[in-house]
Amino acid sequence: MKTSLILGIVVAVVVIIGGVYAYSTLTATPTKTFKVAAIYTTPIEEDWNQVLHQAMLKARTNLGITYNYTENVSPSDCERVMREYINSGFNLVFTDSWGFWDVSDSVAPQFPSIYFAQGSGLNTHLGNNTVLFDNTLQEAAFEAGALAAKLTTTGEIGVVAAMAGPGDVASLINGYIAGAKYVNSSISVNVQYIDSWYDPATANQKASIMIASGVDVIYSERVGIYEACVQGGNVVCLAFGNVVNQTGMAPNVVVGNVIWNLYPLVYDMIVGAQNGNFSAGIKYPTLSNGGAYFQWNDAMKTKYTTLYTFDQELVTQLKAGTIHWNKNITLPNGTVVDGTNYPISTPDFGTPQP
Repeated sequence: MKTSLILGIVVAVVVIIGGVYAYSTLTATPTKTFKVAAIYTTPIEEDWNQVLHQAMLKARTNLGITYNYTENVSPSDCERVMREYINSGFNLVFTDSWGFWDVSDSVAPQFPSIYFAQGSGLNTHLGNNTVLFDNTLQEAAFEAGALAAKLTTTGEIGVVAAMAGPGDVASLINGYIAGAKYVNSSISVNVQYIDSWYDPATANQKASIMIASGVDVIYSERVGIYEACVQGGNVVCLAFGNVVNQTGMAPNVVVGNVIWNLYPLVYDMIVGAQNGNFSAGIKYPTLSNGGAYFQWNDAMKTKYTTLYTFDQELVTQLKAGTIHWNKNITLPNGTVVDGTNYPISTPDFGTPQP
């Protein structure tokens, strides 16, 4: 557990309104310290956790909240931890794992005066006090896939991901595959799962096998692949980081990172709750609303200037919604539709088809 209290300040930031970020100058006017808790199923070092954790630390500094967290919580223990926070007077509880969604869907309606945020899932009882958020970063992943198709010399690229099934994982992979095929329809995409949210050793093993088979660019949806990308002191495979900036982990390997920016949502929820205009519902990040973006490794941007220019053109098209899924897609509600009518900003939760 960690707590801190800092005087709140007025901040003008990007907030989320009805699932779309909009610039605002909302001012927090708390009458007492606002208490926020986060429940993590993996170690705090895991990248998904770090996205929320860093947003909370920023909110603690900017808004004067109290922030506590519990890590390494199993789905079977989530409800107990949730109720402990609720009984301790916390105003907002984040349950930050796909494995927690059914618990939050059941518990949140029992406490209408408490606010909840569930990190990915199939929640249906959002009411007036619950936000369902996710890292549907398929637009930025599309950029990574397109760049991978341009960078590969073998025509074989890969993805090392958590597990098959969760829609947010699928949408990232689908975006990467769509971007690669946008550049080269015949490219080979090797998708491997580690069957865990956090297992760097297995991720490294999967990457090593891929590289031995001819893959020379990998999207690291899960952390742990970079050591496999350097053999005998030589870079044998380039890579893309996921959700946080991983360039510093392997600056000669990482081309760029698919970034998730969660602070706008955190700010919106806290200030909305304090001011009586909390916006419940489903919140997805996009390039246009600032919740997602592709962050280049500066050294690679200098090295691959033509690719950087190509990527900026892609960003313009993706933000404008002119690039659509070139296949059937599965919407978050399970409906299968003709993706040629939907821009890449729409999540595709269907099973990836490399």
